[in-house]
Amino acid sequence: MNKNRVSIMWPTYIGEFYNPNHLEIKNPLLDFFTQYKNLNKNSRSGGTVLSPTDKSSEDKYEINDDVYMSKYDLHLQKNESYQKLMKFTSDAIMAIVTQATKTELKSLDFEEKNLTTLIKESWFIDYKKGGFVLPHTHPQCSWNCVYYVQLGDDVSAINGSTFFQKTRPPSQTNDFGSEYNTNTMLKIKPIEGKLLVWPQFVMHGSTPYYARLKSPNRIIVSVNALVTNKKIN
Repeated sequence: MNKNRVSIMWPTYIGEFYNPNHLEIKNPLLDFFTQYKNLNKNSRSGGTVLSPTDKSSEDKYEINDDVYMSKYDLHLQKNESYQKLMKFTSDAIMAIVTQATKTELKSLDFEEKNLTTLIKESWFIDYKKGGFVLPHTHPQCSWNCVYYVQLGDDVSAINGSTFFQKTRPPSQTNDFGSEYNTNTMLKIKPIEGKLLVWPQFVMHGSTPYYARLKSPNRIIVSVNALVTNKKIN
């Protein structure tokens, strides 16, 4: 006898992973970023951040210092603590990919041991009071990540948090049956040592960081990655 079933089509995976070694790497990372800032100009291309390939003109966005961005090649730097963070990030990406692609791994006879996380870009962002990032996506990768290195005193889902915008079309009715499709944004509370991982196509950004007096800057690391199969790629 046939059984009833409900299929979930094209789910959006958003992973939250907690680094057990965050306290070990936090201060070395902050020292690394401070040294980097002393040696490198702000790579931010406009007064708001769109993506690593954004080339916004100065007449469209005022360039200011409320957000500092490094270049996008920090994973190529030989910093021990940063490399430990990249290893943690790679493992987290692999964890969410193997869950998201269970059907493909089975039907295409992929073996997890042949899959490799390829970090394409990684950079840090230093937010001063008022700093934020406009909604955007990142091209030429499959997964995006944000890692919270330092948060400051005021931690909440509306203060300097990462947000995601709904990918489904808007609901056309307001009945109870459409309630599942009414939320247009997800805000995730930042926690030091937490890594967020999500698919490249999801529009995302950050709410303004309203730092209290003498509160330290909010510092995060962003990563763009692919997952390759060494038997094919």
